Amino acid sequence: MKIDKNILAKYFKGECSEEEAAFVDAYLQQETTPEMDAYLATTWEAAQAPVIPTPVATPVKTVKLHRVWFGAAAAILALVSVCAWLWQSKRTMPEHALALQWDTIYNASRNIRLVSMPDGSKVWLSAHAAVAYTANYNDTTRELWLQGEAYFDVAQQAGKPFRVHTHDLVTTALGTAFNIATTNRADSSIAVSLLSGKVSVSADGFSHILQPGEMLLYKKGVLPASITRFNAAEILDWKNGKLIFDNTTLEDAFAKLQSRYKQNIVLEDNNLAKKKVSGSFTSNMTLEQILATLQYVHGFSYKLAGDTYVVDRP
Repeated sequence: MKIDKNILAKYFKGECSEEEAAFVDAYLQQETTPEMDAYLATTWEAAQAPVIPTPVATPVKTVKLHRVWFGAAAAILALVSVCAWLWQSKRTMPEHALALQWDTIYNASRNIRLVSMPDGSKVWLSAHAAVAYTANYNDTTRELWLQGEAYFDVAQQAGKPFRVHTHDLVTTALGTAFNIATTNRADSSIAVSLLSGKVSVSADGFSHILQPGEMLLYKKGVLPASITRFNAAEILDWKNGKLIFDNTTLEDAFAKLQSRYKQNIVLEDNNLAKKKVSGSFTSNMTLEQILATLQYVHGFSYKLAGDTYVVDRP
């Protein structure tokens, strides 16, 4: 299936008809999407430009508190964020890798997408997540680049390390199962959670081997990385059709909601950021329903201004 770049542009601007949107969704589910890759290349220059969030009109207050924006993709389209991630990743690679053919798989829906790799490893992509790999995957090494959240069930291959690149963080596994999320934290930390087996997680300045049940939280330029225990039900909620918060700060809850629903959320009052929330929701609930429930518990107010939910005190 081929597609016109103008339809892709309309799709990521939210200007498609229902019929056109359905056509693009079907196209993006293909294993290879050369037209989208070409479109990513043409939009790369725009993606490199600094992102300046558009202010949302709010009533004048006696005391102006700073806004908390959740994640680097808070005010940009899904396509641009994937474009920036992919091309920034390629810029850090050796020349021989850049010369190879690339496959990019982007999950454009809110459903889970299962990707079976040539070596037998399986990758479950959460909503709006993307993975990229070169045509020589599984020749001598197994390298993947991830944006978003994914669960990996790695097949054992002697002498062929399985590595997942997330920005400057590299997770290396040998016959194991783990989850990585790059967009679920308000401070943009990457979370690597080990379910079974053993993984090595490394970046400039540190390397750590995780044991089952441990989660590493890494923020670029901040060392040492944090190692904590995790609630498996919460970490894998997306894979089980749920959205679970377990004593989660509101700022991280909003970051997770923004990632799942691809909807901008701005927290006007930073005093709300560290308040904790616990609860379980089904994945078929709307963002509006979840915000209404959280509002009932914590007494904040929210409103939709353009394409952004603005959260504040009453």
